[in-house]
Amino acid sequence: MGCPMCAAQAPGVGQQQLLGRFDVRYFLCPACDLLFTETPYWLEAAYERAISRLDTGAIARNHASAQLTLLVAVLAGLPRDATSLDFGGGHGVFVRMMRDFGLDFRWYDKHAANEYALGFEGDPSRPHALVTAFEVLEHLVDVRRELDLVFAARPALLLVGTVLHDGFRPGWWYHLVESGQHVAFYSRRTMAHIAETYGYRAVVGADHTLFVRRNLRLGLGRAALLERVIRNATASALLSALVPRPIAQRLAGYRSRVDSDHDALKRMS
Repeated sequence: MGCPMCAAQAPGVGQQQLLGRFDVRYFLCPACDLLFTETPYWLEAAYERAISRLDTGAIARNHASAQLTLLVAVLAGLPRDATSLDFGGGHGVFVRMMRDFGLDFRWYDKHAANEYALGFEGDPSRPHALVTAFEVLEHLVDVRRELDLVFAARPALLLVGTVLHDGFRPGWWYHLVESGQHVAFYSRRTMAHIAETYGYRAVVGADHTLFVRRNLRLGLGRAALLERVIRNATASALLSALVPRPIAQRLAGYRSRVDSDHDALKRMS
């Protein structure tokens, strides 16, 4: 089976049943360590709803992701007027949260309807200071083509959220056999391969990876803090313990866009 990331031939490593009725084979790439399913013929059944009814953590995850992203923006010195993009933004909850925090985030998702960030759509082919992709990479079928789109405009920073694998383990919760929507799984080695392919440096944690464009100068202090946060960002409660007081005080420098966005949308109508 050809790897959808690097095209190397990948041997089969096992099989398990998805959605209670599809017997699916898994493959592990020896070159980039991507773990992936056979060509997913079951996706129509898997996506009867864009968000699985089992995903009770959707809002909590958006809340934690928003806190982490705000912290990354502050530590990286993201200008207040910098435009950022949420790739695979779902119904726009995260984008709305980030705009409420005062950051100019835009929404992009070719598979979901924008419900909460209407009027603030974005285009991944345009330059952005920061791109986020939370719970997106594991849904990709044509991994390399989709990553080409994510990295197309060479954002300064790319923050992704996906749980990393350590080999094929039947019954691993992140396979989400009940929903059938997760079809590609990444390891630390896969993230390093992606960084090398696109000219980035990867800071890898258990649940999050930050890709930093190689020519981006952050300074040793900022870089060290960012690395510390990413490597320990497993829960929003932990993040608050990692934020030094001077940085926490700076968070107040971003003002919510709730009112200004409301006025702007009124002018558009």
